Amino acid sequence: TETPAPENETNFVLNNFLMMLYAFNAARQHTLLMHASVVATETGKGYLFLGKSGTGKSTHTGLWLQQFSDCHLLNDDNPIVHVDSLGKQATVFGSPWSGKTPCYRNVKAKLGAITRIDRAQKNYVEKLSPAEAFASILPSCSSMKWDLDIFNNICNTISHLVEMSDIYTLHCLP
Repeated sequence: TETPAPENETNFVLNNFLMMLYAFNAARQHTLLMHASVVATETGKGYLFLGKSGTGKSTHTGLWLQQFSDCHLLNDDNPIVHVDSLGKQATVFGSPWSGKTPCYRNVKAKLGAITRIDRAQKNYVEKLSPAEAFASILPSCSSMKWDLDIFNNICNTISHLVEMSDIYTLHCLP
């Protein structure tokens, strides 16, 4: 393995610092930075795919792009989700942080649905109960559990998402 050049290492550290600074400050504004891949349709809706690294988020959005001509990639690693001040509508935004896929788009879409991808022995989808939905979304949010103000804001925003959105788990073969 090559040792990264000091300037690349500095850029990496600075980029991650800015990303976390954004996430923690945005939490106070009903806004989440999430680990997800997002496709948006021409209808103006964005669909988030959550999951642990390596479960197939990017692969799944790639399949959507192949199968549905009205889709485009909104973000492939860290989209921004904002809930309006009334807790009635969620919007997903592209961000400067898109992982390995160069998809840095200043676009937005109304949140259509959230789906966590889970490896399984067979393919099926289940709609989650509110408690399951909350537990499914929380691990994908950048958070600081030790800062109760930030963490409570994140939990409140997730609660609004659970109330207004369809949230699923896609159990699928690798």
